[in-house]
Amino acid sequence: MSTVPNRPNLKLARLWYKYKDEPKKENNEDVEEPTKAVTEMDCESYPPYNFSWFAENKVAAMGFPQSVANLNYLVDVGVNHLITLSPERIPPIMECKKKLKWSEIRIKEFGVPTMKQILKFIEICERAEIRGEVVGVHCRHGRGRTGTMLACYLVHFKNMAPERAVLTVRVQRPGSCETYEQEKAVCHYHDCLRGTVEKPDYRLVEDKMYFDFSMKYMYDDDTIRIEKDETAEQKEEDDLKIVKIGDSSVQKQVKLKVPKKKIKRYGHKSQDLFLIYLGFTFCIILYKIKNKLIHFVIQY
Repeated sequence: MSTVPNRPNLKLARLWYKYKDEPKKENNEDVEEPTKAVTEMDCESYPPYNFSWFAENKVAAMGFPQSVANLNYLVDVGVNHLITLSPERIPPIMECKKKLKWSEIRIKEFGVPTMKQILKFIEICERAEIRGEVVGVHCRHGRGRTGTMLACYLVHFKNMAPERAVLTVRVQRPGSCETYEQEKAVCHYHDCLRGTVEKPDYRLVEDKMYFDFSMKYMYDDDTIRIEKDETAEQKEEDDLKIVKIGDSSVQKQVKLKVPKKKIKRYGHKSQDLFLIYLGFTFCIILYKIKNKLIHFVIQY
């Protein structure tokens, strides 16, 4: 019998464990590679088109955020609430995994925001300022609709005149407020905010008819009805005449309605007929005079 003790073969054990663990390592590597790629995509961030700070750490303006990376950049910069003005271009909010509030105010391209839409935008900005949040605004290119809203923001929060607000937005963001109607919307919001729509200053805008048309929708039905009643009562008082009745000792004042004198006026048709008749008679008279002259010349 051999005196050598029974020991395990270390070389065989190393080889066995080496080749046994190799397929597991390959599977783990295959699983880990896509997760790394996903995390890299989530962490990717770059600014959207035409991005700039309008009010530092308060309001940011930009073009349409096309990808999740644009939204990640906004969150990294500190934007908490994103406002979309373009119904034709909506950012991929559902795909973004970071926390970001989103509101939509639907305005057509090259269109003018209504008073209700402007008030909604201002209300969001007021709430964000109270809560210490940062607002981001965008349309398709970040110029026309975005510039109009930013000008209304200056009118409300900075007490600027509408012309100066539009000029300030254009200096900071060239190409803003593209159409003349968008400028008029800022002027109209300024008048509504200051309560000067009843007596508008037509020097602010060249188009006087715009304010005359918009003033019709600034009154309630009750106020219009009251004004009509007041005008009717005033006309009735003008038609009444105060007359004293009774003796000098006891006199009473009574209001009597004085009938108005009807003025006869010829209409357009009667005037035309009368002029035609005069012309016809004048022609006949001339014809008779001409005939008499001819006969007189022939005789003598």
